[in-house]
Amino acid sequence: MRWRLITPLWIAAFIALPGCDRPRPAPARPALFLVRDADTRIWLFGTIHALPPSVDWETPAVTRAIASSDQLVTEIAKPNPAVISALFVKLARRGGLPPIAARLPADHRDALDHAIANAGESAATLDRLETWAAAVTIDSGRARAAGATPADGVETVLAARFAGKPQRAFESAGSQLGFFDTLSERDQRLLLARTVEDSSGYPAMLAAWSAGNVAALARSNDRLFAGAPGLEAALLTNRNARWSRWIALRMKQPGTIMIAVGAGHLVGPKSLVAMLRARGLRVARVQ
Repeated sequence: MRWRLITPLWIAAFIALPGCDRPRPAPARPALFLVRDADTRIWLFGTIHALPPSVDWETPAVTRAIASSDQLVTEIAKPNPAVISALFVKLARRGGLPPIAARLPADHRDALDHAIANAGESAATLDRLETWAAAVTIDSGRARAAGATPADGVETVLAARFAGKPQRAFESAGSQLGFFDTLSERDQRLLLARTVEDSSGYPAMLAAWSAGNVAALARSNDRLFAGAPGLEAALLTNRNARWSRWIALRMKQPGTIMIAVGAGHLVGPKSLVAMLRARGLRVARVQ
């Protein structure tokens, strides 16, 4: 699903055990940007939060960026699976909800059935979840079916590479789940509808990310957020604005750091990259 690139799939991935399918080894060259001035360099790396173990994204450019950086900044700190699962259940389950099929237009029912089957879930399970949580659960199941796990995600690998160096996070797991939980029901249903509409799913998203195809990723954002300004504000633009303010302040200090956030945050006219450029900062794509 497209919002996997801008939201915490690795949180959702703790809901159930990972699948066992494993694709063949695949080299990847995801987009990497550099914000710099006379004495400060900030690498911006667009990630996927859960990956199959065979994806090789540590190119020479990425390896150099890691080696040169004194600190890693990610969306959230490495999560505790038990804590995340408990928090998800607390927020996601609510009594008195209509059946999941009743929360979508009639012409989406077949797509919903197909998505539920692909995710390895059941309608009865989703009936007990709030609409946003049903969308997250479907998407997480699809990723697991493709062999993707948070243990192989970019952030997990980067955390190991930065062992012994300072690491910090922009947000918490609780705040990220809160972005979903505070969506209006209309926006939650749009999220669910666009999740089940996304028949190309994880493989297409992974292919675009691996190729560094920022235009394709930006088009995915456009399709997701069309007619949904509340959804876009909660999941994308408000967060990009906060992060751009932090980066602008950080540029006043010397040194080199790496920021790794979902790749969807770095593409399109409302991206973190665009906001930094609007502030007069020099941002160059280096991969």
